[in-house]
Amino acid sequence: MKSNYINLNKKFWNREYFAPNVEEFIFRLKPILLNQYINFKKKKEFKVLDFGCGEGSNIKYLSDSFKFIPYGVDISHPSIKECKKKIHKFKNNFKIIQPKPKTDDNFYNTKFDLIISIQTLYYLNNEDLKTRLLSFKKMLKPDGYVFFTMMSTKMEYWKYYSNKKINSAGLTMVNLSSDQKYKKRQKQSTYKHYINFCKSENHLIKKFKLFKKLNIGYYDGSLENTKLSGHHFTFFGKNK
Repeated sequence: MKSNYINLNKKFWNREYFAPNVEEFIFRLKPILLNQYINFKKKKEFKVLDFGCGEGSNIKYLSDSFKFIPYGVDISHPSIKECKKKIHKFKNNFKIIQPKPKTDDNFYNTKFDLIISIQTLYYLNNEDLKTRLLSFKKMLKPDGYVFFTMMSTKMEYWKYYSNKKINSAGLTMVNLSSDQKYKKRQKQSTYKHYINFCKSENHLIKKFKLFKKLNIGYYDGSLENTKLSGHHFTFFGKNK
């Protein structure tokens, strides 16, 4: 189970998918959170790593709008290919990585001011999540920041498509094969994958205890109706 879940999740995500839009909450990241804690007038450059960057829409927005230097990694070959086209000036700052994390991972041999990971970290079990966070800590500058999102048990995936069982590794099986709208949007070989859900804010803080908590929020990606919640927690923290 410990190794098999990664193979299943990789199979679920290593495909083409169309994601051209910036996540709505990314527009608030700098003015609402970063500006509270960072004096950008004293920063000659600001390096940001997007872990699980997908097609690069979020990191491209941060680079275009605020001149942040963008870096991105993903396990999806089609996604990284799209990133290199979309952000051609920094094409060498995007690469494919292996899904299994290691504490000594050092993707670019540089230190980052900010590491973001949007809708990605909850595909790791508890052990691998801890390993990935330890690697992030090493990649951050001493005064660096992190911004992560985690799926909560208020999410429709938990309510309607999971077996509602958290195994010993912290994972829950989700099967989207009964979601006809999703199947219409995404034609793929498997609809089964594992998710590491967060039950509460305290649960979130515990998972990310390697970093000093500065802000916890949430967003809901569902606009259709109140039953289909897309509830995600957000965690903004600092290296410690």
